[in-house]
Amino acid sequence: MRSSNHSHSEATQLIAVGITHKTASLDIRERFAFNDHEARALLRELCDGLVSEAMLLSTCNRTELYAVPKLPEVTAEYLIDFLISRRAMSQEVKREHFFRTFACGAVKHFFTVASAADSMILGEAQILGQVKDAYRLASEIGATKTILNRLAHDAFSVAKRVKTETKFFEGAISVSYAAVELAKKIFSDLSEKNVLLIGAGETAELAAKHLIEKKAHRISITNRTLAKAEALASELGTSNILTFDYFKERLHEFDIVISAVGTIGEVLSVSEIERAMQKRKRSTMLLIDLGVPRNIDKKATSLYNVFLKDIDDLQFIVQKNLDARKAELPKVEAIIIQGIIEFEQWQGSLQIAPTIRLLQEKFHAIKSQELARLKNKVSDAEYKLLEQLADRLIGKLLHFPIKGLKSPVPSEESLEGKIALLRQLFELDDSTVMK
Repeated sequence: MRSSNHSHSEATQLIAVGITHKTASLDIRERFAFNDHEARALLRELCDGLVSEAMLLSTCNRTELYAVPKLPEVTAEYLIDFLISRRAMSQEVKREHFFRTFACGAVKHFFTVASAADSMILGEAQILGQVKDAYRLASEIGATKTILNRLAHDAFSVAKRVKTETKFFEGAISVSYAAVELAKKIFSDLSEKNVLLIGAGETAELAAKHLIEKKAHRISITNRTLAKAEALASELGTSNILTFDYFKERLHEFDIVISAVGTIGEVLSVSEIERAMQKRKRSTMLLIDLGVPRNIDKKATSLYNVFLKDIDDLQFIVQKNLDARKAELPKVEAIIIQGIIEFEQWQGSLQIAPTIRLLQEKFHAIKSQELARLKNKVSDAEYKLLEQLADRLIGKLLHFPIKGLKSPVPSEESLEGKIALLRQLFELDDSTVMK
């Protein structure tokens, strides 16, 4: 994609290059992540003469650089080589691991990323926060100016529209979250419910955090290794810990039981659950089995008012929700396209503003020159009328070239061609406006 004959206009356009889950393996992406300190250093170096603006987005699934070049030699390939050199990884990382996109394409990519429509898991909620952090970091060190400031704020409003006008972010898309959504469906108000976590690993922790978000605070923990249970309890802000050999005695106290014990296999038998249900006078109990292999005897589904769901059931919910998100993609894309059109129109107006200003200045300079010749030949009242007439004529005469400049053009080149032609026809140049 290297090109030696870049015009000045191409050098000033937006370029985006990067590595994502679509272009490179996790192994490469991990080694290519930049922390905040490294990102600042990289942006400072770039903005020190090579580019006029830059922003770096680095997450576990992507490292992307957005730049507005100052010099024609700063091409996409130049920026890719610059990134690779910062990691001394030229052996492992090849240019083909990178995407590159320009102008309108770069705008579209950024809006799509911010809206979570380019994420590994469609509609995952974290990405917008990460985009905002990347922008904040770049703007704090002065690496963003007119173009990237506008790009970022437009991306935030596109993402907000996607959130409010579509169902793209609805429904659980992780097993732990699906478990909690299920609990919410069965009990509606979780604040009054007693929850038991069997296990203290990552899956149990995730489920507990989602539960707390949904106002479930009566959480007890049991785990084979007591120290692990204590560590998770302090992280979740609960002091309710049951020893592993005693929790079954108190099983009847719990409305929701989430089991996520790895490798052990069965932890609860159908008879133990039946005993608990008798003590509960058959009031509803939800059992969520996140264990692999499963922790809870599947015969428990036959018990009255016992709801037992395992990972397969939850995966099914997750898949259904992901399919629903995919169905929303056309709506998301329509909002993104609208955002791109607005950004492009704004950028076009940015390019034509100096020419419009020069045109107006030139006409007003001619007006002043011509009126000056009549100043002493007419009365003050007549002079005022002539001045008003001249202003009206200028307004009407300039209406057409300005309207022509502002009207949509098929491509960037023809907008620049239009500007050049108008400047040539009216002999406009910053230095030649008649004073």
